[in-house]
Amino acid sequence: MVPCDVTLQFKMGTLKAANDLLILRRFEEALDLCKNELKDLQDDKRNNKLAESLSVVAVQAFAELNRWQEVLPFVQDVFGGLDKISPQVLQLCIALHAKMQDFAPITMVTEAWLAAPGNQETEGLTTVAETFILLVLLPHRKFNDIRALVEGHPTIMEDRRQTFLRLVEAEDRSLGEKEGQTSSQGAASANKEQNASYGAMMSWIKSNMIQTSPSRPVTIAVLLGVIGVVLALTLKKRKAFLQLLW
Repeated sequence: MVPCDVTLQFKMGTLKAANDLLILRRFEEALDLCKNELKDLQDDKRNNKLAESLSVVAVQAFAELNRWQEVLPFVQDVFGGLDKISPQVLQLCIALHAKMQDFAPITMVTEAWLAAPGNQETEGLTTVAETFILLVLLPHRKFNDIRALVEGHPTIMEDRRQTFLRLVEAEDRSLGEKEGQTSSQGAASANKEQNASYGAMMSWIKSNMIQTSPSRPVTIAVLLGVIGVVLALTLKKRKAFLQLLW
């Protein structure tokens, strides 16, 4: 019988191989490797973290292959239910669906996940809630939903709760303000400002995220999704929003 630590070491090697294939843009091979390994991990609770890491690689491979619609059924099968998806994987799913502008399915899944009794003490509940707010609820001005979410989950730290509530109040008050630029000169200035902001954020990502841990792709995916939200804001709001995040 093969010792457990030797088996785990072998499986971790498989994870590294899958990640290497992803980096080499051999997405089909990376996905197949993850799928095959995950079949062996089902119902083995000792390897939850490994299943999570393999799922992260698989989700990214699905996205690169433009098969992102397959992601939610895939992770549901891996974790045995949408309400049992790991927080890290769910964050990646939120970022992916936000990028593809497919909000209805991920809203349903995330709301069910956040409401599930088994997730109320989950360590990653706050990060899932914040990702959902920033990438889905805030862009759609779902202010009442944001208030209900941050006020209904005691695991969200009080300082973060108050920050989100202040942000919502500011956004709510701004609904009556005129949006956009009316002159061509103003529009050109706005585009120039937007491009500069985008470049600055990309530089921040490269300098702060590139040499980090295996979870880096998830963090980058979330940040790239946040960029879309930030660029939709006016300069004043954008600065406040970036201060909130970073």
